[in-house]
Amino acid sequence: MKNISRALSARTGRRALAILGVMACAAACLVPASAAAMNRPVLPRPVHWARSGAAGLAAARPDGLNETVQAQLGSPDQASSGGPAGSVVLDGSPGQPGASPQTGTVYVPIQCTTSFCNPNTPAHVVDVINAARCNAKVTAGCQVVARARAGTSPLAAVVDSRTGTVYVVNGISNTVSVINGARCNAQVTAGCARPVATIKVGKFPVAGVINPATRTLYVVSPNGNVFVINAAGCNAVTTRGCGLPVKTVKAGAGSQAIDVDVATDTVYTANNGPNGNGITVSVINGATCNGHTSSGCGQTPGTVTVGSGAAWVAVDQASDTVYVANYNDGTVSVINGATCNATITSGCHNTPPTVTTGAGAGFVAVDSGLHTVFAVNQNDNTLSAINTRTCNGTATAGCSQAPPAERATAPDQGPRYNPGPNFLTLIPRTGTAYVVNVGGRNILSVTSIGRCNATNTTGCRIDAPSVPDPEFLLSVDPATDTIYGGNLNLPQIDVINGATCNAQDVSGCAPVAKIPMADPAANIGVSSIDQATHTLYASDPFSDTVSMIDTATCNAANTSGCAAVPPVIKVGVGPGPPVLNPATHSLYVPGGTNSSQVSVINAATCNAANTSGCGQTPGVVTVGPGTFSLAVSVKTDTIYAPSTGATMNGLTGDTVGVINGATCNGSDHSGCGHLAATAKVGLGPFAAAVNDRTHTVYVTINANGDLPGTVSVINGATCNGTDTNGCHRRFPVAATGRSPLSVTVDTSTGAVYVADFSSAAVTILNGARCNAQITSGCGTAPRQQAVGSQPTDVQVNPLTGTVYVTTQFQTGPMSIVKAVGH
Repeated sequence: MKNISRALSARTGRRALAILGVMACAAACLVPASAAAMNRPVLPRPVHWARSGAAGLAAARPDGLNETVQAQLGSPDQASSGGPAGSVVLDGSPGQPGASPQTGTVYVPIQCTTSFCNPNTPAHVVDVINAARCNAKVTAGCQVVARARAGTSPLAAVVDSRTGTVYVVNGISNTVSVINGARCNAQVTAGCARPVATIKVGKFPVAGVINPATRTLYVVSPNGNVFVINAAGCNAVTTRGCGLPVKTVKAGAGSQAIDVDVATDTVYTANNGPNGNGITVSVINGATCNGHTSSGCGQTPGTVTVGSGAAWVAVDQASDTVYVANYNDGTVSVINGATCNATITSGCHNTPPTVTTGAGAGFVAVDSGLHTVFAVNQNDNTLSAINTRTCNGTATAGCSQAPPAERATAPDQGPRYNPGPNFLTLIPRTGTAYVVNVGGRNILSVTSIGRCNATNTTGCRIDAPSVPDPEFLLSVDPATDTIYGGNLNLPQIDVINGATCNAQDVSGCAPVAKIPMADPAANIGVSSIDQATHTLYASDPFSDTVSMIDTATCNAANTSGCAAVPPVIKVGVGPGPPVLNPATHSLYVPGGTNSSQVSVINAATCNAANTSGCGQTPGVVTVGPGTFSLAVSVKTDTIYAPSTGATMNGLTGDTVGVINGATCNGSDHSGCGHLAATAKVGLGPFAAAVNDRTHTVYVTINANGDLPGTVSVINGATCNGTDTNGCHRRFPVAATGRSPLSVTVDTSTGAVYVADFSSAAVTILNGARCNAQITSGCGTAPRQQAVGSQPTDVQVNPLTGTVYVTTQFQTGPMSIVKAVGH
């Protein structure tokens, strides 16, 4: 039996690490995509829902992970009403749904019997949902009302409104089931028991489209074939032609999506390539290759070049425009169908304009009534709304503007959490999008598009302002009102003036100086500055060194020393962001083999003013694998080391190492041979922040994006280097957005800020009501501020009441957020 995990790459719901280097010797640092091409093996970027290699409509998941996910999420019950945003519990992992506005029915193919296709047991049904009782306004009927029988592993439903036929593309049985939609719909289910006919096609069909003018059904396979079926002779009304051999026309490698331009009789396929990096769309002549004629089926179609990871294609018939979702680029290409079609190819040789939507743009759909193309951005959980009147094949003025967007699926917590959305079907009459993660969880989310589209944006997200500063990690020095940023792309640390780059004023966010580094993406953090010695410690994961930068002569007001090459100290493999305990003059740097060590340096003799001890051999503490960041409590002299347990299959760790700084510091290594304690938290703890005023340690729980994101709240008064009595309890948690990463605390207000990598947002927690002593506010739904795609680091400047958020999408603009309580 064919493994259905080897299907479409960009369509998959597979949870995967965004590996930015060779994980065989991953370093304890965050490294951006721009550094991936460098030879140095480095740490994974935050875990989020991303597509796999060249194929997989179904989820390819590590053994046992699904059981963990289900156990922690709980089993969603088949209730009569949906969740907070409306949702339907399906019979298994979904394929690509189709909708019939005529009967008010949504058809959802179920490709596997369990979420994420783990275990990989193929299903044989299509779930039938009543859209009249389950839509953006009414959720009382959000349940499966019937099940239609189909072939093995149904992957896509294609509805022919003319004959009321539902064609179901079956990936494993290499067939198309023909279902009578008049007798199998939301109101009438007598015909659901069996299809009226079955069409045999070639290997591994995954998607299809109907040309109503030629009565042709085109079915595409990632093998580079398009199967051509005469729908006039094989439908719900007549089945006389269902047994006839189908025709075949070639498309590009990894062809996984298909649509037709009726006016020009042209068929377009998005070619994802053998490894998910395809950059072409095939242009097939439907006039000479359709259900009635095969004269042109043997011809090799032309192509047009689009962005990387061409994942889906949709045609706006009104403007004769072809929209292509480019997964790797986070863009949508806009092709002029009038000049690039089966008969006119003059425009096919030009690179079409693009509109930037968001991370993981994997699907597009046209709503002609709203003049909107909806783009699903899988790695942001957003739904972008492109205006087809200002961004089309002939009018491109609106293409340069970022389109408005809303959340694609909700809620972010609970048993109906639906991660990694990558497909939707529309019923325009009710203003509803039905959204799934193809190959993911057994949830269909019901999303309103009525208030976030090209004509009405009142319900869209409002992003924080951003500036074109491509920073990776940040360190803020309130003493000089200076922001230091490890440049995402260049071998330098940027020096930014906080007085002219803050929540009230973004006029002066361009760097005032640049500090030379050996490589891009210097690792710095909230505790990387020693105010006593005026030193900024910055790790270079590519050269295994930590630089000492003189902040007295390199800050926003005085840049005289910024150009000097700073001295360095050699540390372990792939050092991450250093943290300093100023009380003991000790510097702790994560790194080492498998990111499982912490180097301990005497900062009293190795700093910007005194380098006499920089030749020292640092002490070493062994911690859990995948320790990428640290946090220090000065009050208890404790270092907290979250262990992600990073592997090629994701984050598997669930502990935080507790280091006793009293016996493991720059001048005393006697206690470095063992951890004081290990605290158990949730899956994939990524980063930590300490508020010594409330004795609280906040730890982000990334959970690979499979589970809802949270922050564990540890009582640092009873779980520290000398008192470990409270380290073995079950800790309270606070909800965040998806795939939380960096966390920081504004100690002046107690507010906690979390970068939610897969939500394109920052969660803001009320630390006054959610801390080690008071947990009444931990269960409250948090506030979220929309920011740029793939937020990675978050830092606060209490001097100006500003929160700075770095992002890794494209050029990595920095978002500027007003801090609460200032």
